[in-house]
Amino acid sequence: MPRIPPIEPSEESEALRPVFDQLRATRGRIPTMYRLLAHHPEILAAHRAYFHAALDSGTLGRGFKEKVAFKVAHMCGSAYSTASHRRNALRHGVAEEELQAIQRSDYARLDQRERAALQFAEEVARSWKAPSVSTFDLLVEHFSTAEIVELSALVGIMQLASTLGAIFDLEPDSDEASV
Repeated sequence: MPRIPPIEPSEESEALRPVFDQLRATRGRIPTMYRLLAHHPEILAAHRAYFHAALDSGTLGRGFKEKVAFKVAHMCGSAYSTASHRRNALRHGVAEEELQAIQRSDYARLDQRERAALQFAEEVARSWKAPSVSTFDLLVEHFSTAEIVELSALVGIMQLASTLGAIFDLEPDSDEASV
């Protein structure tokens, strides 16, 4: 049970409608995290806009980004975000065996771009600091500047989401617990 009560469907105000409608369209539901952030509609809107820009748009594929999101959530120890992004990764064509390998930091079967991105995500999530020069150089070798910004934004928002999940004491949403 979260530390604060989520906004229930019967309590949804008009101010929440744009964000909640977008979530229903892109995710098919309103995750608990967003129902908690809904207590402050401006923060909810800003968080969702940033998350949408980092995960739902851009040039990198959604399955690719879900692998990175899953890795960061796992590294941050967020059961809530790990379950959510495991589910999304599976929905976007990532195999369970691949997620298990990513969880173990076994990137041998991945292509060089994915290895570089996951190494970057792992290093930043582990240290909460800038990546090493050699890790950043790998990104430059395999990604455009815009793609590096996209990856960096994704890692950052996943660290934030994982922290919020810990603060609110979130457990995986009921439809994600078995995934």
